[in-house]
Amino acid sequence: MQTTKMRKFDYSSDPDLQSYGVSRNAFVAYLQQTLFERDTDHLSTNFGWELKEIDDTNRLATFQRSANYIDDCEGLQQQHEMKVEFDLLVGADGVSSKVRAELLRLDAIQRAAGNATENLPLSLKFLQNPEFYKSFHIRPALAKTSPLYKDHNRVQSWPSLNMLLVGMADGSFWGGSKKADLLNASSASEVETLFKGNAPEVYDLLLKENPNFAEDFLKQPAISFGGAVLLSRFHHKNVLLIGDAAHSMFPSYGTGCNVALEDCLLFDQILQESKPVHGKFPLRPAAAEFTRRRLCDAHAIVEMNTNFMLFPRGFLGYLQMLFLTTLRKWFPAVIKPTSYQLLWSTVPFEKIRHQKHKEIFLFYTALLLTSTLVVLIALSILQVLH
Repeated sequence: MQTTKMRKFDYSSDPDLQSYGVSRNAFVAYLQQTLFERDTDHLSTNFGWELKEIDDTNRLATFQRSANYIDDCEGLQQQHEMKVEFDLLVGADGVSSKVRAELLRLDAIQRAAGNATENLPLSLKFLQNPEFYKSFHIRPALAKTSPLYKDHNRVQSWPSLNMLLVGMADGSFWGGSKKADLLNASSASEVETLFKGNAPEVYDLLLKENPNFAEDFLKQPAISFGGAVLLSRFHHKNVLLIGDAAHSMFPSYGTGCNVALEDCLLFDQILQESKPVHGKFPLRPAAAEFTRRRLCDAHAIVEMNTNFMLFPRGFLGYLQMLFLTTLRKWFPAVIKPTSYQLLWSTVPFEKIRHQKHKEIFLFYTALLLTSTLVVLIALSILQVLH
């Protein structure tokens, strides 16, 4: 028998920690507009190009026209390749980063020739996420008419459909499901049956958004959850990797974009600390400093996302969470917020991982002591009875 049980939860129960959901497209558009407003004279954007090759000796990047891009601008249609000199090349091109692939190629060539510039070889560990999902969006005006909107600031989930509904800062809802039966549905009627049987309140809202939702959802391609990237360093000469290109992670906690923004803040801080030499920033040392400061933290958050370390899993996992939150309520001055709650703070990820290990040790120590005490009491009762 199917269940339509819905759960609601907050990213954090700590009143001092707040989180907001933001549309990526809207956020990117805002950043682009802000950049143009702040530095119009020194900024240009080019769309429809993809990296072909990096010459790290001459600091030259070659770009080629993307096969999927159609340019309406006359004159540019005939240009299929573009070479760009750079002082610093920042690769922020995602989990399938071409910049990262080029750096791995260049480092391997230079090491084979005995011309390596870095003591530590550039190595990559990649773990493919086996899961896929399909998503949907409900515009703000419609979202606000739904009874679901009263919990807009919380995450709402339908476990039987493996589906989340998340409120965005503009008032809209973003939703997604990774339910295999739904992703592999063979007809629109099957999509409709699954939604109606598991999340009828959501389906009614989706039909108001799009009367042909079931048909369109069926045609929508499933999207991969990407993979986990672990690099030995994030720089190579005057090239720097940030965001998913440097440390892509499973979307377990919705932290990927946040970590990328932290990368930007950290590198800006490093540049602010740098002293110009002959009027120029020492960009190559700054890139190396970014690796030094960021590597352990980045590896920690990738590991925690990949292993679902912070989520309670199974009976003992939920018991551990109950134990920690109860201690927090009883001794707020002594017991810190849980490691999962700290995820939404400015505490470094390496420290959060370290705290999680301490929480595990504390929980199992308490569990062992309690079990031992129960056994001793039981033995004492048996002795008295005999």
